[in-house]
Amino acid sequence: MPVVTDPDSVPLTPVYTIVISAAGEATIEGEPVDPLPGQDARTSALADIRVRAARRGHPIRINAKEPDGSVWPLIVDHDGAVTPLGAPHPAPAVAEPVRRAEESVRAGESVRAESVRTGEPGRAEPVVRAEEPGYAAAAPQAPEPAFAPVPVPVPAPAPVAPPTAPPVRTPAPPAVPRKPPVDWREPVPVHHAPAFARIVAAELRGDLAAAAVAAKELEAAADREYGPLHPHTIGALATRAWLALLLQEDWASATRLHLRTAERRDTARAPLPETLRTLRNARAAWQRLAATDKAEAEDIRPELLRVSELIEGERPQ
Repeated sequence: MPVVTDPDSVPLTPVYTIVISAAGEATIEGEPVDPLPGQDARTSALADIRVRAARRGHPIRINAKEPDGSVWPLIVDHDGAVTPLGAPHPAPAVAEPVRRAEESVRAGESVRAESVRTGEPGRAEPVVRAEEPGYAAAAPQAPEPAFAPVPVPVPAPAPVAPPTAPPVRTPAPPAVPRKPPVDWREPVPVHHAPAFARIVAAELRGDLAAAAVAAKELEAAADREYGPLHPHTIGALATRAWLALLLQEDWASATRLHLRTAERRDTARAPLPETLRTLRNARAAWQRLAATDKAEAEDIRPELLRVSELIEGERPQ
């Protein structure tokens, strides 16, 4: 499926926000999206955006918020092409001519109001503006003195002793740079965007199994580059767990993937609300497993209890 080759050509507004909840529901700008027959909430929400793009005649920018809290800036076209971006959508800037025109209109309205009040023609006061960069303001000129000043003789300076050498000090060891705080909402880097695009494209065409394979490939690539506790790696793992729930084929795998995601989030000190939602999804998948395969559910029960106690127990301050 083709993608947008020139994201800068896409208008900066509007930017729609799609939110996918842990319960599998979707909203666009806070409005619930009714799932289409045979499609999940995410695919239905993207289909709605495709219709809006067709009506506008150009691709549309969106922010897709996943159940784990990660936000993906995307561009969606009417033909279903989804282009992931490696950075957030740029904010539109107010054009300078428009700003000046608005100031002129406001100044004119003020003059007209004064004319109506006094009955005399008004005069707009000049707008005081800062100097343009690159031009120094003229310095104030001092008035010419009425008489020429008489020079006053200056005594010769007293001899000064030569300065003593400063004490030799041992240089302080260089400061260890602080690690920047982890941003769990940072978008996927641009070199991983094609892998994420394969996940979205497979899900759009209803091939959840292919989407799960692409998510596993993205997780492996992120693990090699960042390690297992990095937000990008855990985000790809959470996507695999979510797709396993949607497939509804292997409840044991869905349970284990959610437990692994929840434990890694807890170890990495990820935001707690999303970690608790992941744990609740693990329990929901385990209950479906217990209804179909009690022996397998009993095998997983100790792991479920251990992770539950780890996350819901007393967390260190």
